[in-house]
Amino acid sequence: MRTSGILTVGGAFVAILGALFTLLMAKPFLFEKGQGFVYFTGLLVGAIFTAVGVFTVIAGRKRARIEEETDRRGFEELATSLARKNSGQIRVDQIAKASGLPGEEAQERMRALTGRGLFDLDFDENGQMVFKLSRDAGRAQLAELSGGRN
Repeated sequence: MRTSGILTVGGAFVAILGALFTLLMAKPFLFEKGQGFVYFTGLLVGAIFTAVGVFTVIAGRKRARIEEETDRRGFEELATSLARKNSGQIRVDQIAKASGLPGEEAQERMRALTGRGLFDLDFDENGQMVFKLSRDAGRAQLAELSGGRN
């Protein structure tokens, strides 16, 4: 499991436990007399744990977006370097083996790169799908970089 998943699941667990503890302390604080400070402290601790859990979930989701972007860029760099080594073309099974992804996911990512203009789709003499490095691949990469990504 990736760091983002651990943060998200762990944060949700902490937030749920904090909320349950807060609810557990709310009833005696509101309806019982005598130890108000003890119950108020319990409410405060539960609220703090709930807030920590929520912030951890938010951090996990941000981390997931960063990890996804890093994976996308790493796959793009792997595909273009592998294609340059193989006379400008690459088959799906080659990229799947090099990246460790299943064939369908590798093909999906290669089609996304084709849609962005980095590769052209073609078929070899055996009818296998071949992705050829586009002549405008450098221009497509520069256009994406200058596209004002946040």
